[in-house]
Amino acid sequence: MVPSALAAQTHRGRTVPDASSGGLTMPFVIANHQRIHYETAGERGPYLFLHGPFLVNLDTWWQTGYIEQLQETFRLVVIEPLGQGRSDAPLESEHYSISARAAHVLEVLREVQVDYTHFLGFGLGAQVGFSLAVSHPESIRTLAAAGAHPYPLIDELQVLEESRSQLRDGHIAAYLQQWRSEEHLSSEQQEQIANGNPEVYSISLTESCRWEGASEQLNSIRVSTQLFTATSEPRFLSVREAGRQLPNGRYTILPKIQYTHGLWHPDLILSPLQEFYRRQR
Repeated sequence: MVPSALAAQTHRGRTVPDASSGGLTMPFVIANHQRIHYETAGERGPYLFLHGPFLVNLDTWWQTGYIEQLQETFRLVVIEPLGQGRSDAPLESEHYSISARAAHVLEVLREVQVDYTHFLGFGLGAQVGFSLAVSHPESIRTLAAAGAHPYPLIDELQVLEESRSQLRDGHIAAYLQQWRSEEHLSSEQQEQIANGNPEVYSISLTESCRWEGASEQLNSIRVSTQLFTATSEPRFLSVREAGRQLPNGRYTILPKIQYTHGLWHPDLILSPLQEFYRRQR
């Protein structure tokens, strides 16, 4: 069950006109009085829930080819995280905690009447996946994660504080430059991010940094877990350690990290990911 403080008012089948999509109707749920956009794709196979990283909107899953390839074998449910894209962007910090975001996922699953799903998360989405594996393992069939680990971000707080300050002061371009995001984000994506609310971005990043992690519960997580990392990734040691600690966990060391449109490149991820899913059958 979703904690009462986060319980959502769900409108089944509701859609709303969206100006950014030429007036097309967009599916959404209302969670804790906030509108959250989602989409579905694929007509056969088990369900797979996709949750992207910080700042990246839902469209990037289409632009990178993830949906085109995964919908051949999965029925996909894709969320647009609160504060990003066409989802609402409230200023109250409690909406952006990892536990609140996990509740958003559960509400979308209820909306599409899915009880049990594979879960793929990048960055912020991976944090949400770890949270769900602890709080709602009955809903998560497997967890695949990249760009995050289940530990508190203690070692990264100094760098992340600089990032939060840049966003808080409205310096979105400086933030993107710090993380070299302009190298893999399209000009359209950069414009969309620049048009967002920097205060919301700062609040969202702060709540992600405040996440207490799931390190104390790792030994009790029974969900089959696939972690992706590379030796060049700053979080490599933590991801590898998590893969070793998780009872049903494994990790894959990729030859490199390559981004496209804010996601890890599908050419690196999809082959070992599909092999992981084949092992679960």
